[in-house]
Amino acid sequence: MGRLFKQHAELFPDLMYEKDVYSKRPGCDPDLICHGLEPITPVEREGMEGLSDVDTEILTHKLSSIVEEARDVYMALSISEGIISGDMNCGIFTASGDPVVVGTGIYFHTLLNNAQLKYILKYYRHDPSVGLAEGDVFFFNEELAGGVHNLDMFTAMPIFWEGKLVAWAEVGGHQGDTGSITPGGFAPTAKSRYEEGFHMPAVRIGRNFELRRDILDYMGGTVRNPHVFIADLKSRTATLFQIRRRFLRELEKRGVEPVVGGMRKILIKGEENARIRLKEINDGIFRSILFNDEHGTFFGLTRVPVTVFKEDDELIVLVQGVSPENIDGPFNSSWHLTRAATAVYLFSYFFRGLLPANAGLLEPVKYYIEGPSMMNSSAELAHGLANQTCAFVTQSMYMVGAKMLFASPHREAVQAPQSRNYSLPVMGGENRRGYYSVNYSSNANAGGGGGRYDMDGEHALGFYWGPWTDSGEVEEQDERLPHIVLSRRLDTNFHGFGKFRGGTPLLEVAMGPCGHEACSMSSWGSSDKLSFNFGLFGGYAGPPNPRTVLRDTNLLEKLSDGEDIELGQYALLTDQKLRAEYHLTSSSKDAEPLGENDLVIHSVGAGGGYGDVLERDPDLVRQDLDANLITQEVAEKIYGVVFDQETGEVNPQNTEKARAKIKRKRLKNGAPFKDFIKGWLKKTPKSSVISRYGEYPDPRFPGYSKAFWGLYK
Repeated sequence: MGRLFKQHAELFPDLMYEKDVYSKRPGCDPDLICHGLEPITPVEREGMEGLSDVDTEILTHKLSSIVEEARDVYMALSISEGIISGDMNCGIFTASGDPVVVGTGIYFHTLLNNAQLKYILKYYRHDPSVGLAEGDVFFFNEELAGGVHNLDMFTAMPIFWEGKLVAWAEVGGHQGDTGSITPGGFAPTAKSRYEEGFHMPAVRIGRNFELRRDILDYMGGTVRNPHVFIADLKSRTATLFQIRRRFLRELEKRGVEPVVGGMRKILIKGEENARIRLKEINDGIFRSILFNDEHGTFFGLTRVPVTVFKEDDELIVLVQGVSPENIDGPFNSSWHLTRAATAVYLFSYFFRGLLPANAGLLEPVKYYIEGPSMMNSSAELAHGLANQTCAFVTQSMYMVGAKMLFASPHREAVQAPQSRNYSLPVMGGENRRGYYSVNYSSNANAGGGGGRYDMDGEHALGFYWGPWTDSGEVEEQDERLPHIVLSRRLDTNFHGFGKFRGGTPLLEVAMGPCGHEACSMSSWGSSDKLSFNFGLFGGYAGPPNPRTVLRDTNLLEKLSDGEDIELGQYALLTDQKLRAEYHLTSSSKDAEPLGENDLVIHSVGAGGGYGDVLERDPDLVRQDLDANLITQEVAEKIYGVVFDQETGEVNPQNTEKARAKIKRKRLKNGAPFKDFIKGWLKKTPKSSVISRYGEYPDPRFPGYSKAFWGLYK
């Protein structure tokens, strides 16, 4: 524990920080979740001797190619929308259960699945009723012990060589249903885990390379779409076999000791590189706090403060002063998932270039996560929306990491938060292939990237947690899901403005089944009124993103009459050319029918902007205007760019005058921080707004002292 942490952090003795607040339960052991890499084994040590850095580098690329190939195999074999679009991962783990290389669309899983592998080794390997042998296949989806939420389902296989366990293969991804009270598994009204469908810790579902028919029938019988469920379970198993075949080929070629020892060296090298990177960054205490306006189906502010202590070659992440756990809905995270949420940022940006992503990279990072709280909640509560709860920490890490990296040799990695303000519908019903299907649209993987310190954010980059995800083909999705997509496009005024703007997401407009049986639609998300996607260094936040449904429209009539209707959110909501009931509501809604003439508008949000809007190159503003990314009103009022009335080109002189006027107005409206605080403390929110907030107005998180905020002497 570093000096800075000892001096400036204060932990409360009546709270838990280093372990999940839940105790041991079947399939769960908090001790296996909280600690880092397993000790080096004799076989690993022997294999490391005489292994050069070049040998290790070659092995790294070989193993990475195996899991990347497996990723492609899994996506090709699957029929589940989430997996096809990349909401999945494949990995090779040490015999002790530590992740070495991962071909992933989802970085969460990298730091989670090892808990179940280690549980098998500790409790099942020598148990006479279970055991561990070549050809075994295990299934698990327990979010309290190595999962995100129970919709993420994993299959693992031990790999043996001459009777000895040498590695693990693991494959997992998001499936469409768990048998919960809501089709699609996201049950926004669930108050306990027992309303969210099945949760299974590691269960052996196959022996001797054969899946057990009785287990498949049992599991398929618990969900609404057994055909899809079983097909994807088989595709995961086939992918495991592929990883095993390729891995054994490397053992035959190189020998077991060099491969096993090389895997350990990859982990060691990961830790060494992470510590080198940390030494290049200034020591200090870095803070961020995020607020959200929606708590499952309930409105009300929640907060998550994150403090990072950087000293020498170590990081300590303190998540403290958090809003209470949600006893009325699934807006809860667990200790290990909150930890893994930091990896989404750290692996993609902070440790950029130090691939492959593996457990070694997080060895220099320690975590203290307050519980019970919404970030470290009790076992009996619902956790179905844990993936969006833990995103508080992911987005905070963008803010904290930017401050840390800006004054370092790695400034190129500074970026405003990626898309997180999502409103994601989940469709369920009979698809055009004649079977029941339920899942979210692959458009979820087309969110906007944040503005960067030297360039604009990328459009339609991906989901914030999945750097390698894919939005897929609309025509194929129309066959797999019961609704029909009318439009995917970059929309207008739908990104964070800044010196370097954020990226715009793909906006999807979809309709009811059009001749097929009506489907049901639930939805999940957050940031209906407040934005998660903050801007950096003066940049605007990406806009909020409520659930938007136009009921009983006359769109088909208009189109049949030859009328041209622009299918963008900005146009549909501002022009309102359609006869419809316009519903902009909370993102989290339970299942309800989607009619043939209903329109659903959704995206996963835009990236935040970077830097002062008045510093944006006027020519870039002109280009955004020409590309219909912004309106002329935004160009003039936000960016202060004035155009010549005759030519339509930028008028440099008038632009300079307009921007100077905006700056003078800012100064006039501004106030010293202490004066702002004095006025702010006189305001008292409505009790309904802060009913789920926790202590108000002073949050309980040492390091954010009253003195720090300038409130008291």
